[in-house]
Amino acid sequence: MSVSRRGFIKGGAAVAGSLCVGVQLSGCAPVPLPHASGRDLQPNAFIQLSPEGVFTLQLHKAEMGQGTYTGMATLVAEELNMPPEMLNIEQAHFHPEFIDPDFYVMLTGGSSSIRTSYEPLRKAAASLAYLLRSAAAQQLGRDLAEVALRDGKLYHGETVIEPGSVIEAARGLSLPEDVPLKPAVDHRFVGRHNARLDARGKVTGEAMFGLDVQYPGALSAVLVRCPHFGGTLKSFDASAAEASAGVVQVLEVDGAVAVLAGNYWQARQAAGKLTVEWHKGPLAGVSSKGLRAQRHELARSEAGKLVEELGEASAATGERIEAFYDVPYMAHATMEPMNALAVVDDRGVQIWSGMQGLQLVLDAVARATGFSQSQITLHNQFLGGGFGRRIQTDYVVEAARIAQLSGKPVRLVWSREDDTRHDFYRPNATALMAATVDGDRVSSLQIKAVAPSIFGQFMPVMTRTLLPKWLPSIVHDGIGNMMADSDPSAVEGLIHTPYQFPYKRSNYVMQEVTAPLGYWRSVGHSQNAFFIESFIDELAQRTGQNPLDFRLANMDKASRHYQVLTKVAELADWGNAPAGQHQGIAVHESFGSVVAQVVNASVSAGEVRVHKVVCVVDCGQVINPDIVVMQMQSGINFGLTAALKGEITLEDGAVQQSNFHDYQMLRINEAPEILVHLLPSSNPPSGVGEPGTPPVAPALANAIFAATGRRLRELPLRLA
Repeated sequence: MSVSRRGFIKGGAAVAGSLCVGVQLSGCAPVPLPHASGRDLQPNAFIQLSPEGVFTLQLHKAEMGQGTYTGMATLVAEELNMPPEMLNIEQAHFHPEFIDPDFYVMLTGGSSSIRTSYEPLRKAAASLAYLLRSAAAQQLGRDLAEVALRDGKLYHGETVIEPGSVIEAARGLSLPEDVPLKPAVDHRFVGRHNARLDARGKVTGEAMFGLDVQYPGALSAVLVRCPHFGGTLKSFDASAAEASAGVVQVLEVDGAVAVLAGNYWQARQAAGKLTVEWHKGPLAGVSSKGLRAQRHELARSEAGKLVEELGEASAATGERIEAFYDVPYMAHATMEPMNALAVVDDRGVQIWSGMQGLQLVLDAVARATGFSQSQITLHNQFLGGGFGRRIQTDYVVEAARIAQLSGKPVRLVWSREDDTRHDFYRPNATALMAATVDGDRVSSLQIKAVAPSIFGQFMPVMTRTLLPKWLPSIVHDGIGNMMADSDPSAVEGLIHTPYQFPYKRSNYVMQEVTAPLGYWRSVGHSQNAFFIESFIDELAQRTGQNPLDFRLANMDKASRHYQVLTKVAELADWGNAPAGQHQGIAVHESFGSVVAQVVNASVSAGEVRVHKVVCVVDCGQVINPDIVVMQMQSGINFGLTAALKGEITLEDGAVQQSNFHDYQMLRINEAPEILVHLLPSSNPPSGVGEPGTPPVAPALANAIFAATGRRLRELPLRLA
């Protein structure tokens, strides 16, 4: 038996959700609609119309560059039959109708925004359109079919009616059980609209990110944290810092030291003058090298949990071959570092920041400050990158606590060094890949993944949000421990693969010692695609077959994987790389989308150069074609950074990297030409924010093998 990460979260969260049936919990009672106004027509939480004729969309998913701002507006605008540019878009506050059905909380992640909002947003907008058309038809004494809503106006022949004028009449009307949605053949914008609605504001500086928010009298705060994970504050001397220019206050905040000053530079300079002693904590002496050796030992000594088994073990005939693959910790390295502006007074807490998990933040801030959730107001902003990092609540809680303890409005800003050394990292992981080869036929594929558990750390955050507040921490930690060794993210992409070998088995062994972990763009797929698609290439080479032909021969010809592979091979002119270049190929399914990529690369004097990446994606119904293309391009460059450069290392339980000089990004002169092809599909939309990332590392590794004959089994890819 195997279960997806989404299904596993649902199963755990359902335990909490079921408690609403018999016990009155906070959040289970009916909640008023957000931004409700007695003047507006608001049939649901998502969309409202003012008497002035302004249609407002509540954006319930964070916009962090992935295009939800435009994509969701396009869905709503289609049903309202108006250009998306005509919508007024507001960042939504928490409301139960905004809870993600995959995660049971209001959260942006898992490439789920368009997929999970596709039906609800269309129905929400269609409901408003139905009420307006019905009210106008009633007013005119005409049939509903004779009244049209188009470009922000109601029409009956030559008669034009302002939508705001029928609000009162519309309030008294009932909606049918199933509001009809516009058929695809009549779409004006879905699949066609490409202009990003947030682009102009971001170019001109009008768009508001967390760092842009201003508040009268707000001080800048810098927080000095223990460099050793799990370590604690022993003592500190603030005399030199307090004497620095602009410093207003230095105080201890929950085991760290905060410096408050008139501006960021003053606070940062003063923080460097603190003398601090730390207890190193439970990870003292722990290193990345030691953790890697431990994972290899666990792969040999532990059977682990069986996650998937298909076929009979007796079918595994022939010679057994095996290889270890490894990946390091990875930081998120968002362009905008963590930050939050907090104001705390007797009435409650106000926070301005960019957040992926508003409901998680509400709970965490309430627990940390003692205020009720009803006293906390979160003002979400554009995110300067998220990649999963801003699902975590730490930076927002820090700002709230500094403001509460200091009694002053505070803007907390992390430095790049803070961001690199105090992240929630993509796990370091190992896979023992094994197969049996009988002549030119692969008879089995057997995988043992060894990695620490993201679930074990994140599930208590979820249960604290979902379960009654009176439950002690030991209960939440116990749930995390119970679920840790069944972490689906550790094996996603290694199971349910398209390859039809007679016997397949996957096991998971959990490594207990680890740095803090978090969801990183494409999560487990980011490493597991590298593991399996590199090893599939090894098997092709071992059986004397072309890597493309081997893949196609071992999968269903009717599968989506087969379709994207054949198309990418055609577009990349597979087998005919330019002189001096070599090709590698990979295919991977994640977040409901299937992506195949061919990398053209060259190697000279030990240096790898990526010249071109051809990408074909099947992501179901495309809402905004250019945004999908951009997300594939973004995911590819993100994945190339990880493949060629990314590595976080631990020594003595502390991160060694600090900034972009030793945690490097792919530079513009290193970025390849990227060709993206969208496979036509009438299926509902699937994810696009993350699926472009997983295939590029194995495709590049396979190209390097084609160029050099060397099989690189560890990221980042290094020939020297």
